[in-house]
Amino acid sequence: MRNCSYHRTCLLASILAAPAMSAVGADADALVSTNKNRLSLNTRIGFNIDARFSGIGTYRPARSPGGTGSALEHFYEDGYVRVDSSGNMGSETWFWGYDNASQVSGNNILFHSTLSRAEGPGRDVSDDPQLGLELVYNREFGTFGKRNQHHWGLEASLGWTSVGIEDSGATRATVSRIIDAFGYRPGTTPPPAPFRGTFTGPNFTLFDSPLRTVQTTSGVEVRGSREFTGDLFVGHLGPYAEFELTEKLQLTISGGLALGGMSSQFSWNETVSVPGATPIRRHASGNDGDVLVGGFIGASLGYQFNPRWSAHVGLQFESLGNYSQSVAGHKATIDLGQSVHVTVGVGYSF
Repeated sequence: MRNCSYHRTCLLASILAAPAMSAVGADADALVSTNKNRLSLNTRIGFNIDARFSGIGTYRPARSPGGTGSALEHFYEDGYVRVDSSGNMGSETWFWGYDNASQVSGNNILFHSTLSRAEGPGRDVSDDPQLGLELVYNREFGTFGKRNQHHWGLEASLGWTSVGIEDSGATRATVSRIIDAFGYRPGTTPPPAPFRGTFTGPNFTLFDSPLRTVQTTSGVEVRGSREFTGDLFVGHLGPYAEFELTEKLQLTISGGLALGGMSSQFSWNETVSVPGATPIRRHASGNDGDVLVGGFIGASLGYQFNPRWSAHVGLQFESLGNYSQSVAGHKATIDLGQSVHVTVGVGYSF
């Protein structure tokens, strides 16, 4: 998808450059211009935009298994044991259900709830380059130098960069598995799995206070993928100085305020290998956005074809700090504090 964006950007820049290229043969005397405004359209290619994905392997059940007392609500990966319409009279409940026949063990039915937490700081990923566009407006306010050949003024721009960073691979997590054993009356046989009891009942009952065992294992393998995509819009505002190197060649220096806005989506898909149990497969995604404030400094080299049209190539350093998004215990942190952008485009003076 990024290649498609790049080709569209190059095509647009080529179309805009066509009038400038056709004017190369204009009279040299026409290069002297009194135009005070310039509008430029640039291809923007970003580098040094990195991501850290942390919380990998972190998972908490959507609903709690509850405590071990009587008349409490319990939710598990493979069933539930809840408070029935009688209020669990006699410390028994008919409002329960389970998924698999393998959960029956002696005079108990076993229920499971698993949580895991990440080990280590996370994974650092870079996926340069990041492509985009930029529209720049320059307004000349004055000249300087012995012959007044240099110019100064105000520069304002609005840019867009498509940020996309992906990661896949294995890491480690600590897994804790809760096993709750709910007993039933000896000499009775529970209904075959899968079974779903109701609030109103009545049906086969379980004692409602479980015997709990917790198994914790470190270094459990986590495999999966993580993906961050975002649209970064950045405005620049600050002074510029343009130095005339030759009759057709100019060097422009600018710097000032950078104000950004990020709209992003973060998703992950992982499998946690639980010892002695079926691997846990989980995925989640979410959208977010935020405003970023920082600064920029840039330099560009321009070639003046005639008083109207020019072409230029530039380099910008931009600092917008970090942008973070969290989804279900996982976090993507995008480092925008030291990004470097190459710009190539055409300008029209008026």
